[in-house]
Amino acid sequence: MPVLKDSDPSIYPLKPKDGTLSACLITDFSPGDISVGNSSSQTQLNASIVQVKNPDTGITEASYGTVLWGSQENFGCFATHNTRPFKMEDSAEEGDACGIMEMDDNFETDEKLNLLSFTLLALRIVFVKGVAANLILTFWLRKS
Repeated sequence: MPVLKDSDPSIYPLKPKDGTLSACLITDFSPGDISVGNSSSQTQLNASIVQVKNPDTGITEASYGTVLWGSQENFGCFATHNTRPFKMEDSAEEGDACGIMEMDDNFETDEKLNLLSFTLLALRIVFVKGVAANLILTFWLRKS
């Protein structure tokens, strides 16, 4: 487990394009004890350690993170970490909210990667069938 420095949480709204399901991403905090809630309830959540490799430095950085889901249209959440409250500021700026990315109509997958994935899947299936047949024949021969 990586050694993490004490840090305050960052809270990001995750807003859908359509629908009423919303969420908050609470991340970049340490230690892992955190209490999160919305306008209707508050719960103690277990956080997960997230490790990310910084592309600029090549160093792996780690922090705790958790997600709080809600079905309210005006969903807001808060966190209590080390007895200090933190609120999600619902900013009007587009860069502050995480949203669904638009998919380009011209998006194409790599055909070689797809072929490699299906080939690997087929080889795994053949391997498992071979092991299963071997076990069945071995038990059948021992019985007789």
